[in-house]
Amino acid sequence: MRLSLIVPVLNEETFIPLYLESAAAYADEIIMVDGGSTDRSVPLIEEYKRHLPIRLYHMHQTGLPYTEDWNESKVRNFLIEQATGDWIMNLDIDEMVDDRFIEVLPELMRRTDADIFQFPFVNFWGDPWTLRVNSPGDERWSNDITRMWRAKIGIKYREERHHCTLEASGGQSIWSVPRSRIDVNIYHYHYALGKKIKFNDNRRGDVNLLTNEGEPDWNFAHDEYSIATLPFTGTHPEVIQRYLHADAQ
Repeated sequence: MRLSLIVPVLNEETFIPLYLESAAAYADEIIMVDGGSTDRSVPLIEEYKRHLPIRLYHMHQTGLPYTEDWNESKVRNFLIEQATGDWIMNLDIDEMVDDRFIEVLPELMRRTDADIFQFPFVNFWGDPWTLRVNSPGDERWSNDITRMWRAKIGIKYREERHHCTLEASGGQSIWSVPRSRIDVNIYHYHYALGKKIKFNDNRRGDVNLLTNEGEPDWNFAHDEYSIATLPFTGTHPEVIQRYLHADAQ
């Protein structure tokens, strides 16, 4: 059986090498849509296309990022339509699956009791050694997340703008589909590596950048809830370990 990995991209030159080097170990095809990057994202992808099974499409994303102007569901549904694998995985460019995934993947794809798999979602906050976790009023950081499903059973994204929600065939709830939880972490490095925050990515006011400019304040005290953190005591995926080692040199 084959796994299709789908991912939209917009100005992600830090994460593209890490993502593609990680994905090369388990994905049978990597389908990408660039939304109009102005950094080195597209040239980097073109380099990796020489030796990885990547298909790159271009759909210019208009409107302000991370708002209802952003037609993200259209892009993600296009990606689903291009997938030719038996299973689809929607792993964002700043997300890395634990190295154990390659060991369990063949068995996952052979299973007949589940059409959806959900994974523990691990969020880093400010650096790769600090985790952001749920707190009262801020319960979105340590939840399981749906990231893999059986292809060609009608699963797609609801026609929304930025807030994309998966739905089952006929518009049914995704929770109506047989699912299983896989004890393999997905690590979210968006707030830990590279720029750590992108333009208009402060919509909840968590890092005290009211004009979306400047350096994030990782110790900012939010008025509506406490930002709770814990030390990370686990092991990063190998590609991240290499990146951190090289960055420390």
